[in-house]
Amino acid sequence: MLLMLRNRSLLCKMCCLTPALVLVFSAASPTFAASPNTSQVAGQVADSVKQSQPPIQPKSDISIEVNEPQREKPAPPAGPTIKVSGFRITGQSIYSEDALQELLKDAVGKELTLGELQDIAGRTVAHYFRNQGFVVATAYIPVQEIRDGIVEIAVMPGKYSGIDIRNHSRLSNAAAAKFLSGIKAGDYVKRDELERVLLLLNDIGGIKVESVLTPGKEAGTTELVVDIKDANTVTATLLASNYGNRYTGSEQSNLDINFNNATGQGDVLSIGGSYTGHGMNNFSMNYMLPYGSRGWRLGVNYSRLNYTLKEEYAPLAANGKSETYGVYGQYPFVRSRNYDLYGQIGVATRRLVDDIDLFNSSNRRKTDFVTLGLNGISRDSRGINSFDLSLVSGRLNFTGKEDIFGNNWEVTDAQGAQTAGHYTKVNVTANRYQHLKDRLNLYLSIKGQLASKNLDSSEQLYLGGANGVRAYPQGEANGDEGYILTGELRYDLPTPKFQLAAFIDSGHAGGSKNNWKGSSPSRTLSGAGLGLILNNWQEYHLRVDYAWRLSSSQATTESDKHGRWWLAGVRYF
Repeated sequence: MLLMLRNRSLLCKMCCLTPALVLVFSAASPTFAASPNTSQVAGQVADSVKQSQPPIQPKSDISIEVNEPQREKPAPPAGPTIKVSGFRITGQSIYSEDALQELLKDAVGKELTLGELQDIAGRTVAHYFRNQGFVVATAYIPVQEIRDGIVEIAVMPGKYSGIDIRNHSRLSNAAAAKFLSGIKAGDYVKRDELERVLLLLNDIGGIKVESVLTPGKEAGTTELVVDIKDANTVTATLLASNYGNRYTGSEQSNLDINFNNATGQGDVLSIGGSYTGHGMNNFSMNYMLPYGSRGWRLGVNYSRLNYTLKEEYAPLAANGKSETYGVYGQYPFVRSRNYDLYGQIGVATRRLVDDIDLFNSSNRRKTDFVTLGLNGISRDSRGINSFDLSLVSGRLNFTGKEDIFGNNWEVTDAQGAQTAGHYTKVNVTANRYQHLKDRLNLYLSIKGQLASKNLDSSEQLYLGGANGVRAYPQGEANGDEGYILTGELRYDLPTPKFQLAAFIDSGHAGGSKNNWKGSSPSRTLSGAGLGLILNNWQEYHLRVDYAWRLSSSQATTESDKHGRWWLAGVRYF
């Protein structure tokens, strides 16, 4: 029997750093002759951890109530008329006189009553200011002596008179004041800044934010009243699915627990784990703390994964572990009800050990890497767009012990895959959820990867699985570069919360960036299927899919099937 152990490592998203090890061998004995391409097995295990992440429960939106000031009764439309020869606009220096006069040009030269002039001031000038984000702006016709047909329109864009913070939560008063310090007395009441400040405050776990804009003591001013109440201080997500890899157990269970605002500073401690029985268990811990008043969040994380390969690899007693620890920062460039744009930077180190106990072989290595990320979401009247872009730059080093032939691991890698040393890869994901008509919706998704060199198998893109080409098993078809496309029609059934889905998946994996003797072949896979979704974001999410192949390429990571079932259930606490 000839065996070869290749070095592999895993890099996941910065804020969810899930480690994985790679254990690889190729066998010529009859026992393993029918096995799939075993050089990718541990990469498949790593991919199964990413596949099994539960959907994120969305947090409720903020409440912003506007209490309009009491106004005098509008003048009746009938009454004496005024021949308007022009307008004089007072009370603002935000926009040029010419720009505002352009809004009123259709009224010049007309005979108008006082009621009609008041309507023009509110419907045209005040409406323009509110569309530009001045949410409490008003415009009116003040008491005046009109000469030569020139009518004065007074504008009050609206300024803050102060902030009344009513904190009834575990969040400290100092922390609440810090989050709201972006709004100051004398500032204009602008929608963008108001939404940003309140949404960033509401993003803190364990609290709920409501706000009211009330008339200030002086004309043209507004007081912001912010009511902060306690919400769930502990939240949890439980996931059960068959999204795992068959070599470590396809049936997986995940439990994630968040301890929100434990210190009163807006922090969150997250502890999570995945378990498949005796094949794989993964533990992760993350602590994140707000920094400053503009939305920075800083965090540290740690994760550990242990695996043991089963099925045809069981006789080798192949097992491994990895530990990852890092620090990161996240900043919201844009935070609003309709648009979000976040940037991330993270630095991490991963230590990996792969063992084949049958041959007393152990492969140890270390990876240091930096992640730069950008992700965003936009909402419109017909749907939602989202994207995630990341750049990973790292270095993989072999740190000890020899392979089963007594060779140095760096030499073994240099003669084969050449994964050691510096590497760079770019990952992109883009999605669109579009309402078509009545009960019919369309979901489109594309994700892809580019690489600078041959990558470790756990860094590669995998096509098969519940979040890829669903007609193929998890971990099927891998490459340093590739893409996956999904198109899915979803129909809202008359029964509340149920959707029927019909989908097509297609993907291409290009094998190794630079071909070598043991590299995976380039493959293109496609499939179609039907699904049933039961969705209540406040409590649970269930999904069942059945998919079948459209492409002629057969599955190699496990026995080929005409159809394949995927099941997942999530419970939120």
